[in-house]
Amino acid sequence: MTDVEGLNFNINISPDQNAGTNSNSDQAKQQVTEKTIKSSKKAQKQKVSSNEKIDFTNFLSHANHPGIVFFTLFFKAMAIVVFLFFGIFGMPDSLLFIFVVILNSLDFWFVKNISGRILVGLRWWNEVKEDGSEEWKFESSQEVKSKSIDTTVFWMSLYIAPVFWGVFLILELIGLKLMWFLACLIGFILTFSNTFGYYRCSKDQNKKLSGFFKDQTAKGFSKIMEFGANTFGNNN
Repeated sequence: MTDVEGLNFNINISPDQNAGTNSNSDQAKQQVTEKTIKSSKKAQKQKVSSNEKIDFTNFLSHANHPGIVFFTLFFKAMAIVVFLFFGIFGMPDSLLFIFVVILNSLDFWFVKNISGRILVGLRWWNEVKEDGSEEWKFESSQEVKSKSIDTTVFWMSLYIAPVFWGVFLILELIGLKLMWFLACLIGFILTFSNTFGYYRCSKDQNKKLSGFFKDQTAKGFSKIMEFGANTFGNNN
């Protein structure tokens, strides 16, 4: 039996090489784990930042009619800001009075003729009859607008504005400041008129819709009864 040297095909991996391979795989796993953790943390930060970032621009971006929503708030807010703060800059009271009245008038017109019709599908006005009495007129869409940023802004601002002017109306009366009492009175009358008008218009809309559903239900029931009577009558 002869020994043949150099034909040993056993592959022996040294301990150092094996350790190097294991360390490389461990490093790769660690890098993948670190990347996963970093990406999850980044996603969490973005989620938190998106939840916390509720600025006015982001707020308008979720509205169906951002321009209408903006001006629905703008005239009200500017009238309040001018009334509360512009006197600090030394602006004459007479000029402030004019600005407050103009801004409240613009708000009244915009909300009455544009905001209500587009944001909530409602419109109101009153007409003077020949005998001198007033008649309220209401228009409404056939379906109630679903709750959204548009409707929320409309109704909240509609109710908050007359409360503000009503409170300062009392304060200015107590302080015997006639000019500012008159400015608050005009602001209260204009904002409350819209609030009262749209409140009645909303009630009228709900009444019309309930009546419509009752009529449709009665018609459907009568058709079912008529169909049943015809069917059983023919069978007999």
